Amino acid sequence: MGEDVKTFAVVFLAALSAAVGETLISYAMKKNGQVDLTELSQWIKLIFSVIRNPYIFAGVILLAIFFFLYLAALSWADLSFVLPLTALSYLFVALLAKFFLKEDVSWYRWAGTMVIILGIALFAFDRRPQTVDYGGNAQDRGTSQGVGGTKKDGF
Repeated sequence: MGEDVKTFAVVFLAALSAAVGETLISYAMKKNGQVDLTELSQWIKLIFSVIRNPYIFAGVILLAIFFFLYLAALSWADLSFVLPLTALSYLFVALLAKFFLKEDVSWYRWAGTMVIILGIALFAFDRRPQTVDYGGNAQDRGTSQGVGGTKKDGF
């Protein structure tokens, strides 16, 4: 049970940091105005605005935090379990878009978000243990479990 709580906590924080990061980047880009990428001058303007804008900088830092928390969760839990849990960010983004960015979030988007949350709940109730151990510990470098759980030498 401790591993489940650790996984949920880390993925929850990862999803929240991704949602806040994306929201900050969206806010900054809306303030910047539309970008026309067909003109070279717009590319240069975009690059400099990214470097100088604190909202974009903070957003990128939060997305990096998401990435490293995601890597940590993948080190102890299955991809097929961790990745769907990161979809919690859809709920956080919908809430942040509505209340922070003041976007008009339609009932279709809320319904879609609730379908995603229902799917996450189904994953959360799956209590099966990790299915494959790829032998990442230092004591067992000579053999590791291959796909399907069989031992393979040399990998």
